[in-house]
Amino acid sequence: MKQFILVTFFAFTSLALFGQSNADGGGSAAVKVSVYPNPATNFISINKDENVSDIAIFNLVGRKLKTFQNIEKDEHYDVSDLPVGMYLIQVIDNNKKILTTQRISKR
Repeated sequence: MKQFILVTFFAFTSLALFGQSNADGGGSAAVKVSVYPNPATNFISINKDENVSDIAIFNLVGRKLKTFQNIEKDEHYDVSDLPVGMYLIQVIDNNKKILTTQRISKR
């Protein structure tokens, strides 16, 4: 039952986040930001544009687990202390606006 609730919550969260990312109707330039490697083992990196300032990592229940500030392109950010599972990564710009949310798995 607990697993069903988590899967349902993740599905609704993913749909809501997808809807937010497309809410501008395509009128603005697409943000080209990616978090890699996926699946992650000990670290993640970000291929960023110049406006990215923070990364926030959430579990699938929505609890913030880690925050990294002053993001640099292709720098490694340690996630080795996170348990194996699925996570949502929010990429935040200098104005504290969420640029994108991506799902990664941790091995």
